[in-house]
Amino acid sequence: MKRNPFAVVLVMLLFLLALAACHRTPAPKPESKRETVAKVGPVSMNPHPASLVGKTVVLRWNGQSGGDTFLNSLAELLKKEVKQTKIIKMWEADANTAVISNDLARSEKITEEIAAKKPALVIAGQADSG
Repeated sequence: MKRNPFAVVLVMLLFLLALAACHRTPAPKPESKRETVAKVGPVSMNPHPASLVGKTVVLRWNGQSGGDTFLNSLAELLKKEVKQTKIIKMWEADANTAVISNDLARSEKITEEIAAKKPALVIAGQADSG
């Protein structure tokens, strides 16, 4: 039986997203007694679109080594397998988004910039060579 490489990659991405959603990172300790730690409540995922044909997909990279390579490969696969899909690489559209957002204000700004593109799907990728 011949397997569709796009479907295999999509299933792998969904599996990784599910793992990431289940993983809890401990909150960082405040540097001083005046600093407060933001508390985040439960997170739920939006339903994924049934098809990406004619939709906009935003790829978001945080600047770590290798993440752009993964997302560039994914973009090529999407262009090949899903016709009429608009792919926006945020690090090319706005280089200021290719960073690790260490604070809430920066995260919210990047999120607003991505949302302004009106994507049907956002795929974030990060990697590290070490």
